[in-house]
Amino acid sequence: MTAEPAPKLDPTLTAELNHEISRHARLLHVLKSSMATHVPTGLDAAAFGLLITLVKGGALRQGELADVCLLDPSTVSRHVAQLARAGYVERRPDPGDGRAVQLVASDEGLRVAEEIGRRRQAVISEALGSWGAADAAQLIALLRRLNDDLDAFRPHIVSVLTRPSAQVPQQDGSIGQLPDPRTPDMEIA
Repeated sequence: MTAEPAPKLDPTLTAELNHEISRHARLLHVLKSSMATHVPTGLDAAAFGLLITLVKGGALRQGELADVCLLDPSTVSRHVAQLARAGYVERRPDPGDGRAVQLVASDEGLRVAEEIGRRRQAVISEALGSWGAADAAQLIALLRRLNDDLDAFRPHIVSVLTRPSAQVPQQDGSIGQLPDPRTPDMEIA
């Protein structure tokens, strides 16, 4: 049996990064909750995320949409039904396979998505108004890298979390065991 490679990131930095990612997730939740007040009646805020994906990425089959959005297919099905009832999404035959259906944002869907998108962009623009272009570009590059690395690691998350004797670096540099996930002192996003 081969030994697991030692983590490359300093344990203190890992702890700080974990804290900031968790904090970021909580702040995004606040932003999403606030934005939900601007989502049209009868539409879950989460459904709006699917609409944005269709607007930005173009036509997708429902399964592809679930994969892209990292959501369960049943959740996507429920939200797509809401979007279709509201007239924001249309179902069209897949040009590559006439038996399949693609989802496409309607003209009204495009309008609503652009309006909500402008509001969200205004919040980000004002909140980060004192940032210089170089700082914003650096953050974009690092966030893209973080997202790409976390996305590539997704197939391994469960195995790391369920490893019976997972060893993790401690802040003092020693190697310790993962704490029991049922303990209340673990930080959760």
